[in-house]
Amino acid sequence: MSHRNSRALLAVSLALGGLAAAGAVQAHGTMVKPMSRVYACYQGNPENPTNPACAAAKAAGGAQAFYDWAGVNQADAAGNHQAVVPDGKLCSGNNPTYTGLDLRRSDWQTTPIRPDAQGRYTFEFKGAAPHATREWKFYVTRETWKPGSELRWSDLEAFCTLGNTALSADGTYKLNCPLPKRTGPHIIYNTWQRSDSNEAFYSCMDVKFEGGSTTPPTWLDAGALIARGALPVDTSVELRVFNGSGGDAERVSTTLPSGQTAPTQWPLYVARKVNSSAVNARIGVMNNGVITPVASATANRVYLKQGFTHQVDIRTPGEDFDHLYPAGIGSYVPGQTVVKGSDGKLYACRPFPEGAWCNINAAAYVPGVGYAWRDAWLPY
Repeated sequence: MSHRNSRALLAVSLALGGLAAAGAVQAHGTMVKPMSRVYACYQGNPENPTNPACAAAKAAGGAQAFYDWAGVNQADAAGNHQAVVPDGKLCSGNNPTYTGLDLRRSDWQTTPIRPDAQGRYTFEFKGAAPHATREWKFYVTRETWKPGSELRWSDLEAFCTLGNTALSADGTYKLNCPLPKRTGPHIIYNTWQRSDSNEAFYSCMDVKFEGGSTTPPTWLDAGALIARGALPVDTSVELRVFNGSGGDAERVSTTLPSGQTAPTQWPLYVARKVNSSAVNARIGVMNNGVITPVASATANRVYLKQGFTHQVDIRTPGEDFDHLYPAGIGSYVPGQTVVKGSDGKLYACRPFPEGAWCNINAAAYVPGVGYAWRDAWLPY
């Protein structure tokens, strides 16, 4: 196996595995799938609303708010949404221009919503003016919430957090999330925090969950993601998920940009990428069935559906080895695998049959250190 002309492959075979995404281009705008409250009123004849709740909102605040559907914002939120948007003002974002959107009514236009076969839903945010993003966050009202009642932060449960998402050709951002278990009418609430300023935008979506209860998948804890140090810029991190027969079920890859390589940051960056696109895996901290990535070197955990296993492959630029020992031990191939030892030197697994000792996780066979390491390894 030649390593001299290849980038390093650290197959981090984690039963302790690990790995979400941040910062690209976002925009002024609002959710159009499902339709936000302001956008539904805009689509329903702003000057003479057909929906009675929209008509009441026009009487309270005028029709201009509907034409300005892309501007439900707070200029100095800086991620502190509950500080700048108080209870009862969530749908307007506490922006006086949109005060009519906060009216306590049960006849707002609703959008039917149901998950796909994987229990997920792709939200679409219609953009207008580009900005860099810090975070998308989705909430849903609790099952006990009553339509027509005041919307408070305590009524909401967070269920999805995403970072950067590329703009689609149709001018929308596709935001793929798991849907929580709900029935009937509810409000889904979204906050979008820019990273290039303190400004944040808010979307209030009136929805009706169809098909009765949506049973989310059961996630099994596959172990903690431990970031043992920073990774170089342009490191490629790939989550591989395997089915019961050991075949590839899916792969999610990402490349670490500058500013996302610290041990508390790269797990968050990769986890957001995984959670926005993977079907059979999630990474983060589980709370009431919701898995949310956090900025931590040790707190994030890998969750898989029943019957799946995983591996994390890390390719660092300019390095010439397969594993940072002992990562991946148990999967080393005699005569092929090259590892980097704790002494910074490279070691090649001996050919079969001696190479079988490479996969023995014992102090005696630690390359370059153990008293019997030469029985398993050759200097590379």
